[in-house]
Amino acid sequence: MKKILFLLTMALFLVNCKGDDSNAEPTPPQNSGNEQTMPTTPQDPSEQPKDEKVHNLPLSPKAVTTGTLYRTTISDPDFGSKVTLDIWTPKGYNLQEKYPVVYMHDGQNLYDKKSSWNKQAWEIDEVGGRLIAEGTIKPFIAVGIHSIDNSRICDLMPQKILTEYFDTEKYSTTGFESYCNKEIRGDKYINMIVNTIKPYIDSIFSTLPDRDNTAIMGSSMGGLISFYGMCEKPDVFGTAVCLSTHLSVSGEEGWAEAVFAYLRDKLPTDGVHRIYFDCGDKTSDKYYVPFYNEMIKIPAEMGYSEANFAHGFYPGAAHEEKSWAARVHVPLTFLYGK
Repeated sequence: MKKILFLLTMALFLVNCKGDDSNAEPTPPQNSGNEQTMPTTPQDPSEQPKDEKVHNLPLSPKAVTTGTLYRTTISDPDFGSKVTLDIWTPKGYNLQEKYPVVYMHDGQNLYDKKSSWNKQAWEIDEVGGRLIAEGTIKPFIAVGIHSIDNSRICDLMPQKILTEYFDTEKYSTTGFESYCNKEIRGDKYINMIVNTIKPYIDSIFSTLPDRDNTAIMGSSMGGLISFYGMCEKPDVFGTAVCLSTHLSVSGEEGWAEAVFAYLRDKLPTDGVHRIYFDCGDKTSDKYYVPFYNEMIKIPAEMGYSEANFAHGFYPGAAHEEKSWAARVHVPLTFLYGK
């Protein structure tokens, strides 16, 4: 009997010792197949989870000096033409940050002068990247919407200015007749940005999609369609940036008067929207000079503050990408200055 009690005591002792063994490896939990396992956090804190949607986009053949440039094409059933997009993300782009977005026209001329038609470019990547690196502006995403050569002027034409504000009784010509002999698609173009391009960009990239962080920007006809886009879609675009805005083809007054009448009727006056105008005085810009002072009076007359309205006149600047590149730091700072 004593032997049996001794053996039972030793067995209990051994069981308790095994249960207290702190070096014993825990048995891994069994996954039934219905449970989700959490991904491990990268040991290097600088690593970011890979954004498959972005990394699946092809790179643009255009060269950039900083950041990354992607290319895709997009179709809008109402616009009726495929459009190429070159999308620039700044150096350090990552999913832990969200970025304001500027939608820019004539996207083929924004980034790489070696591959543009006139060997000039806005150098958005170079100038924007430098301003970001200096800490002058916040990082942003630029979406370059390529224009279509044989329909560009008609696509960037502010439709309602032409059909509702141009005084056909007073003036016999707008000056655009020989340049715009296709379907006027200005409204369809803006709708394409709002209904097709912007939702696509917001679904792929880490954006701030609200109005105050969505801008529209361009030069010449692109300046026209930029303020027009903000006026027609004030809930989408919080800022319009308009360089060398096309106020006259060769000095005619009628188109400028129509533009001013439209702005006085349609420019948002809620104290939230922002607008930028500028102008040079060489080549085509010289035709805008007689009307420029009238144009920059309008936002001030409508209550725009210095924080919401900026403008600049650049003597010696021509109607070309090289001149816009030389001063694009000004509107970029207006858009994204800290």
